[in-house]
Amino acid sequence: MDKRSFPRRALGLLVCGVLCAGALWAWRASSAPAEVEPAAVSPGVADRPSGVAASSHVMEAAPSQARMGPVPPLPEEREIQARLLMAQVRHSLERVWRRAAAQGDFSLAPGHILQSILDRRCGLVEAHASELRAWMPQWGLEGTTGAELCRSLLFSSLRERLALPDELTSARLWSLLEQVDAAYEQLVVGDASSASESGYFAAVEHFREARRRILGPELDSRLFGLSDDMLLLPSKVDALLLSPGASVEQNVAAWQAELRRIESEHGVRLSELLEPMELARQELRLRESAGPLDEEARRAVMERRAGPEVAARQLEFRQEQQDRAERLSAFNAERDQLLARLRGEGLTPEQLRERLPEIDQRLFEKYHLR
Repeated sequence: MDKRSFPRRALGLLVCGVLCAGALWAWRASSAPAEVEPAAVSPGVADRPSGVAASSHVMEAAPSQARMGPVPPLPEEREIQARLLMAQVRHSLERVWRRAAAQGDFSLAPGHILQSILDRRCGLVEAHASELRAWMPQWGLEGTTGAELCRSLLFSSLRERLALPDELTSARLWSLLEQVDAAYEQLVVGDASSASESGYFAAVEHFREARRRILGPELDSRLFGLSDDMLLLPSKVDALLLSPGASVEQNVAAWQAELRRIESEHGVRLSELLEPMELARQELRLRESAGPLDEEARRAVMERRAGPEVAARQLEFRQEQQDRAERLSAFNAERDQLLARLRGEGLTPEQLRERLPEIDQRLFEKYHLR
């Protein structure tokens, strides 16, 4: 290093250090709270009360804070976690009960079905009941245990989604549903005539009348309108098949109009509520009332109602079942012929029983029935 340049380099470093220290001191001074020094009091201000002077000074110092108003406190972390947990449980309950309410069974035993949902979906609430209890009044929920809290959460979802009357309480709803379940046990399950299909639907109709008396027409419709339609849809197909003088196309058109009514009235898509093949089976029943359809016509109905993949699987399964039925029929026919021939040869019943395992094994292998 050049000895003559060393002093100049040292002087440059010293100047840089001073400048950096000055900048740091200025930044710390600007970020620190300023000390308020007594200001000179102008004539007239000294005569004011000290509180007035202080408030005037504060208003001048921070006018923006006064215009914003008080800032509400943020919820603490435990409350945020509790809200997230309750939102998760409510979403789970709502998803399950809405799917259940779109099935025909819901209109028959609603209390049992909803209680089953609570038993399966309320583990989180029951595990954290002691922590959640502090916010229950704030959230408009009732109960002292986890099960009661979860039931209140389910009721709030039902009331919101189904627009239940404001005067209907959770306790009252559950009491009514218990009466509905009891009526179903008495009028349908306990009726011996319900063992037959016609007797079953007659018993269900008596039960529905009793249910409307228990709930009242408006509440009954809100709770079970969709479920009733889903329950009675197959019987509508039966009624169309028995209607005198109606053609196949007329029956299909009437059935399709019923589907459109259900979807429009309840704001649903039946293809999302029913099994993929259910609507296809109903339409096939109507179309085959005048005679069996050929393979292509069946495929077209299935693809329209259930989609190409489901239709292909169903047709493949149907073909396998037909092939198996044909092989089984051939197996039984040849087995009977062999046994008849052996009897003609003079074999006794005991000897035939001894030969049967060998005969069956050979025929099972021949007709691929294992």
